[in-house]
Amino acid sequence: MNLLELANISDGELRGESIDVDSFSIDTRTLKSKEVYIALEGKNFDGHVFIPEALKKGASAIILNKSVDCAIPNIIVKDSYSFMNKIAAHNRKLFNGKMIGVTGTNGKTTTKQIIANLLNTQGSCHQTIGNKNNQIGVPYSLLTLRRDHYFSVIEMGTSEPGEIEKLNTIVKPDIAAITNVSMGHLDGLRDTESIAKEKGNILNFFKDDGIAILPRDSHFFGYWSKETNAKQIISFGIHGDSDFKVSNIKIDILNNLTHFCLRFDGKDEEFSINGIGQHNALNAALSIAVGLLCGVDIDSITNNLIYTELPERRLNVFKSLKKSILIDDSYNSNPASLRNAIDSMNGLKRKKICILGAMKELGKNSKKLHQEMYDYANDRVDEILCIGEEWSECNSSEDLVIFKNHDDLYDYLVSIIEEETILLVKGSRSTRMDKIADKLKK
Repeated sequence: MNLLELANISDGELRGESIDVDSFSIDTRTLKSKEVYIALEGKNFDGHVFIPEALKKGASAIILNKSVDCAIPNIIVKDSYSFMNKIAAHNRKLFNGKMIGVTGTNGKTTTKQIIANLLNTQGSCHQTIGNKNNQIGVPYSLLTLRRDHYFSVIEMGTSEPGEIEKLNTIVKPDIAAITNVSMGHLDGLRDTESIAKEKGNILNFFKDDGIAILPRDSHFFGYWSKETNAKQIISFGIHGDSDFKVSNIKIDILNNLTHFCLRFDGKDEEFSINGIGQHNALNAALSIAVGLLCGVDIDSITNNLIYTELPERRLNVFKSLKKSILIDDSYNSNPASLRNAIDSMNGLKRKKICILGAMKELGKNSKKLHQEMYDYANDRVDEILCIGEEWSECNSSEDLVIFKNHDDLYDYLVSIIEEETILLVKGSRSTRMDKIADKLKK
């Protein structure tokens, strides 16, 4: 696509030469040479301030919503967000491949990654950029959707009512999948029922041949099944009635693998996925279902599943101090994902230490949920080290160890690590537990 076409689609005004473009950036920190820089403006920031930086980094053109002196081609639009939405809608309208939408409380990015890896063996697969799954990220990701893509996998996140519905009208998935629903983002969504209803909006199809892929283990499976207008519903899970039934899960933490059996179409198949945790077996089951629907054969799925590169800081395994093993799950945290992380260490006869940052955005339930997760961890690991005032109200029969800062926690941790200890580092993004995880990597 060229700049003149972009200007016409977005009702913008092109100033300068109409050059061909194929990639975009909304952040000068990650902008690459020849990318088009989109200057976004919000309540507390103004992307126009960074236009000089974009020019230094070799941006090929600028999208802006106010007149700024610019020595390279640029398009002036009424609103930069509207520009992205209009181009995204245009690209989606021209796209004739298979569109897959993914949502859920946990596992969206991981599942998106697995699906895209499997589908790329069948034809070129477009996907969400990183984890950009909100009302900015989804249209931004669709800016690079081309007519020659065979597939596209878009993840959709939400933190407030109505967000999935808005994103769904842009994405218009042919196949829509929900990974799970649990407590998370409760500041914006009151309870799990509200979250389930919100996530379920992805199941509103714009064609009469939509396919819904749902977690059979979820309490909300029946609700979603009744509410969707899907032509076909496919289930996955450990539940005996699942169309894709997962069993015999074995976690090999030393080799960073999860092995499992999957029963579907009356037969059993053995699979292994790069990464640890029962939830990864379930994410893989969902992804395998999508792969088969899109024509990927079993041999190709088996061979490529084990080489899937999962997103960073989601139960990634590393060597650490004194021959110990680090599980870096510091990307984010909520009760369900923390429980999954703790369960990933089951069966290992080694000293286990949980290094936990607080779980944010849990609203009025925060105190109760932190207590529940502390008790859950306390029954399964040898020691728990915490950072964040949210843990301070937990009742404990033992001394509850809470640190004021990362440095104090790290110094204490180093003093107690024994040979071959298992270390789990986890916390909500704002707690920056990645700082501790990175210091522990050998």
